[in-house]
Amino acid sequence: MEERVSKKQKAAAFFREMLPKRNAVITALLIATVVINIVFLGVASYKNEFLFDDVHIFLSFGEKLLFDAAFFIFAVLALKAVFRTPVVSALFVMLYFCLTIGNICLYYFGNTLIEAHYFDLITPYSITGFFPIWGLVLIFLLLIAVFRFAYLGIKKIPLEHIFRRTVFWLVICLVLSLVNSTGLFQRSHDEKYDRVITGFRNAQIIYVCQNQWIGFLSDVIFPSFGRIRSKLSPSVEKFVNDYNLLSEDFKTSENVADYEKTISEWKLDVGRKELPAVGEKGYRRIIYVFTESLSLAALPCYNRELKAEFADRIFCSKEYFDITFSNLFTVGAPTLQGLTVTFNSHPNFNIQEQTGHINSLPKVLQKEGFRPVFIRSASKYFANENLIFKNMGFPEIIGREDFYEDEKLRPYIYGWGLEDRLLYDKVVEYIKKNSGEKLFVAVLGTDSHPPHGQIKYKGLTYPKRDGLKSVDKKIYNWLNSIDRMDYDISEFIKKLDKEGLFDESTLIVISSDHSCPLNNVSQRIKGHPRKNLAQIPLLFITKQTLPETDYSGLASQIDIAPTILSLVGGRRPVGWWGASLFDPDRRKRSIGFDKGFIYLTDLEKTVTINLKKPENEKEQEFIDLFNTVFKEK
Repeated sequence: MEERVSKKQKAAAFFREMLPKRNAVITALLIATVVINIVFLGVASYKNEFLFDDVHIFLSFGEKLLFDAAFFIFAVLALKAVFRTPVVSALFVMLYFCLTIGNICLYYFGNTLIEAHYFDLITPYSITGFFPIWGLVLIFLLLIAVFRFAYLGIKKIPLEHIFRRTVFWLVICLVLSLVNSTGLFQRSHDEKYDRVITGFRNAQIIYVCQNQWIGFLSDVIFPSFGRIRSKLSPSVEKFVNDYNLLSEDFKTSENVADYEKTISEWKLDVGRKELPAVGEKGYRRIIYVFTESLSLAALPCYNRELKAEFADRIFCSKEYFDITFSNLFTVGAPTLQGLTVTFNSHPNFNIQEQTGHINSLPKVLQKEGFRPVFIRSASKYFANENLIFKNMGFPEIIGREDFYEDEKLRPYIYGWGLEDRLLYDKVVEYIKKNSGEKLFVAVLGTDSHPPHGQIKYKGLTYPKRDGLKSVDKKIYNWLNSIDRMDYDISEFIKKLDKEGLFDESTLIVISSDHSCPLNNVSQRIKGHPRKNLAQIPLLFITKQTLPETDYSGLASQIDIAPTILSLVGGRRPVGWWGASLFDPDRRKRSIGFDKGFIYLTDLEKTVTINLKKPENEKEQEFIDLFNTVFKEK
């Protein structure tokens, strides 16, 4: 009996020794790591628009705070137990706080999606892109102070029973990891989001809540381990990595002159500092309507093989047909790639996010006094675009989730999002509400999304149309969605005019995010291109008189931003590749970037460059330029 009691007493004593004793140093370290992580979560919540009344976010954030605190103390104790000195533990504390501060800065100033690009995101600006020199000195002194206090504090932690106490914190980490791995904190289907967007939101939460030190070690220091770790969370990888527009080959430069030889040899417009001023009076309101996946060849007035009459209110109308740029090619696809090229006037969409969209049109227009806003029918969280478009220069993004808050709109939200007609109505309301401001409004609908386009049109009616009767049933739905989209845009312009919002100070731009990629519907359309980068329409509608130009001249998406700026008036960034379509001296050419190949086309020939395997030094020099973003000195 005495022996049995003795064993129980020994076991109880063992577990008591594992429990943390009251220790001012441990308490201070716990408080410090919790506070700095609260700051980080606050910044991440602001950028990702997380709401704390969401139980999944609340539980995920709580688990992160507990796990990070337990992991932090475990690492401090383990390092002291192994090395028998407080120096290594104090260095860990300093580096941990340095890493966390870095993550806070990257989330606040940019968009970090994977730690593998941690240094890449800092390098283009250097650290001084975030802080002035005196700020760097202050942070350096702060980290030295952290090391000093950590050293003095950890030195007081006794070595007696330190291994047992280390095990205690390790057990907490393992238990929390096990609970987190069950998916308890992830959303199931949410009515506000569709299945895909729910996955993106879960991925954003998971990414924010991962321990930054573990992520840094696995993705930067030991990338092979990171690849193994990513295989254990395929759902996160599916929704994050598949949509990252990131390249390891990029740089920024202030010296365009270093590339003068390459620019001259390839006859490019990079580095031009002026745009011809072609606007009569300038504009105070720019409305850019992006249609979804609208190839020029999907319109009967440009593709006679269709042998049908439709889309004749805007795209094929007598009023606008002659002033539509009809030989403008897609540079990048799908949507995010196409919009990145359009707004940045740079063909390499894979290097804009890391470099901060230095030369984006929204940022340029902000300098001219415009307030940019992005309004879309789909979710603003798709492909992390809520972060990307903010970094691109849109401080306000309105999407499916915002419309869902209005119960009257909910019946019209399904599939990709809010039906286009209702989207345009909300845009009119927004512009009317903010009519006193200079606005740049980008609008992206989804009714013509391939392969079939919108089919249901719940609660909406359209005029009867006979023009599509002869169309093959297998392509009817998509072409019908284009016809109805054309009607909705026409009604949108009429409503703007009726509300007094379409005057001489208003410029309406209508185009597409990219051409329709080859699919089982588009391939059935005679005369439709069998490639991803095809022609899209571009139309400028204004009550001012536009200058004369060649509307059939060869061009591409990189030329759109310079054209808008030439109409508005403003200083052209040296990093733009395009030229104004109203510039009589513009070289007529197009460029495309698809699946690792660059396509340069002029009136004489097309040059194809393999981004990874250039054939000669001239192509390599072009690739170096292609991978460079220029910023102002």
